[in-house]
Amino acid sequence: MSKKSVAIIGGGVAGIAAALPLADAGFDVTLYEKRPLLGGRASSYIDPHTGERLDECQHGTMRCCVYLADLLEKLGVHDQIDYHDVLAFLDSAGNYSEIKGCGLPAPLHTSLSFLAFKSLGLRDKIGIAYAMIAMLRAGKRPEHHQETIAAWFQRHGQTPRAIQRFWRPILISACNEELERTACAYAFKIFVEGFLCHPRAFHFGVPKVPLGSLYTEPTLAYLEKRGSGAFTRAIVDSVEVEGNRIASITLQNGAVVTADYYVSALQFDLLLKILPASVTEGVSYFENLKKMELSPLAGIHLWFDRPIECPPALALLDRETEWIFNKTKTWSLPQGAGTYLSMVISASHRFAKTPKEELLRIVLADVRAALPTAREANVVRSQVVRWPKGTLVPAPGVDALRPSQRSPLSNLFVAGEWTDTGWPSTMESAARSGYRAAEYVLEAAGAARSLAVAELPVTGLARWLLRR
Repeated sequence: MSKKSVAIIGGGVAGIAAALPLADAGFDVTLYEKRPLLGGRASSYIDPHTGERLDECQHGTMRCCVYLADLLEKLGVHDQIDYHDVLAFLDSAGNYSEIKGCGLPAPLHTSLSFLAFKSLGLRDKIGIAYAMIAMLRAGKRPEHHQETIAAWFQRHGQTPRAIQRFWRPILISACNEELERTACAYAFKIFVEGFLCHPRAFHFGVPKVPLGSLYTEPTLAYLEKRGSGAFTRAIVDSVEVEGNRIASITLQNGAVVTADYYVSALQFDLLLKILPASVTEGVSYFENLKKMELSPLAGIHLWFDRPIECPPALALLDRETEWIFNKTKTWSLPQGAGTYLSMVISASHRFAKTPKEELLRIVLADVRAALPTAREANVVRSQVVRWPKGTLVPAPGVDALRPSQRSPLSNLFVAGEWTDTGWPSTMESAARSGYRAAEYVLEAAGAARSLAVAELPVTGLARWLLRR
């Protein structure tokens, strides 16, 4: 009996997460990715001048991201993530603060460093503590998907400084959107599961290699070992539908591909583009996709001519630039020749039309203001990477639009961080969606089994507060 075949369109985290368990289950899996490297938006590009792999935009993870961790374990590269148990913050007055564990039970495990947080006053901290307890006790309610977290903070007495120097830096990085466009449910998810329920959940993981290297060669080797494969620079141009099933897909080079099952791991706007309008029009599953929005982000890369003192990851408060990542440290590059820093601006709507040179000027000014040793350093090279369509806007009401991984077409399954996972649009959400899409393929093939990954347990006082 021949093996069942699966064609996966899109080689980002979601597509890889769907491909691996299906290959493990004996399916003939073929993955198609339009870029030269796997990983999608959480990947790298090849610098045309140097041939180096440079990350499109810095991406990190946390210990609470258990599905992504499981995926990286499968690929044999989880040891290439450097987890930090200290989160570093620097405000515009030069105050340096850290969030780190202290040995107390959750949710008090970061309380001592929080009390010493120099960028906040006593009133700010009391309000934040009250809001965190309220988040733990909030439970899961439909109204949390209808109210913005900005409105919720206002109702819960958060000071402007607490919002600007604590809540916003963390949430805008995690959700890639302003607080006024972020539903409470997603903000609660980040803080409850990332900071309050387990003492190690907040540990921040930064890759020690380019993202493209984290995913490309390991995925190709994994699939090849199991008799499957992947094609890069392979663009799916259209989909042929017969009745309620996909009959074939056509690549841009004219090749026609057939399979028993298909998984789309494309962004939702690209999925709509390749499907026939006759299939999508008037069907609520697909019509809902037209109502979802995407938020942009920008990555700025700067190479300096000398060593610069900077932690591996530093959150900037009160500035346009939100994060500085010291790639010289995280990638263990030679330090004598200079320093490579990568900066991130999330929800970069305000810079959509800003010329590249002006954006570089703004970011360089932020870096030099924050890092004294950068003030006399010369920039020898720079790159700006913008993603106009970065991640799903986690706005109120979007949860009702996010689709199941099982589509109306009987042999099409959908993966992507924008699908219904319960998480904001992150790499963790992408990994969860891929596993869930793979579960539906297994079920359709009569080989149903769970691919669930154990969540971090709720520990300490957090268990009591959640029960309350």
